[in-house]
Amino acid sequence: MKKEKGITLISLVVTIIILSILASIATYSGVSVIKSSKLTTFTAELKIMQAQVNEIYQDKDTSKVYGEEITGEIKTRADSIFTASASGITSQEGYRYWSEATLKSLGIEGVERAFFVNLEKRTIVSYEGLKYEGKTYYTLEQLPGGMYNVEYEEPSAPLPTFDVNVQKMGNSQWRITISNIQYEGNISKWQIQYHLEGKETWNTTQDLSFVVTEVGNYHVQIMNGSVVSQERTIQVET
Repeated sequence: MKKEKGITLISLVVTIIILSILASIATYSGVSVIKSSKLTTFTAELKIMQAQVNEIYQDKDTSKVYGEEITGEIKTRADSIFTASASGITSQEGYRYWSEATLKSLGIEGVERAFFVNLEKRTIVSYEGLKYEGKTYYTLEQLPGGMYNVEYEEPSAPLPTFDVNVQKMGNSQWRITISNIQYEGNISKWQIQYHLEGKETWNTTQDLSFVVTEVGNYHVQIMNGSVVSQERTIQVET
């Protein structure tokens, strides 16, 4: 008797199971890509904002007030964000609300969300934040593998300390080097700020060693978000 050819019930069930597994993998991959894309966009906007705030600080009009006062519903939102458990920043002092309209008026492009900005400290905090892998991020400092590589720092921890020295390199060139940074919090990357006494403009670098070309007293500090050291003064002389 000739056997009939066809799809058996077992084959059909196995096929359905395989297709279900493949569909699950595809769905998971798709969700992961979407989440990753959102994090990339969020990171890019934070970096754009940071660069723009740094530039505005350098060229700011001292007679102009930037952003809006934090009041009403915005204040309620700020109260929930400015906590150690959320943004890691506990003080709202010096921060103002920069809405999408504010960003547009300042000519800031490539950013489609509102921020809290402390222009004097040049720090930014996202108004909405981004939830990723079970955690909501608000600042560059918090981003995984981000610019500063920061976990949470105790607000009560002593200010960071550091050593600073200067070495003459040649004609009108001196190298200032930061070393022996001490801090109880979990910070591995620092931003260095310095300026020549008599000049108001601060220079910013992420290198622990930098070159200056003028003699005089240089004020130097290290910072990472809301964590800022006291200023140290180093003399550069001929």
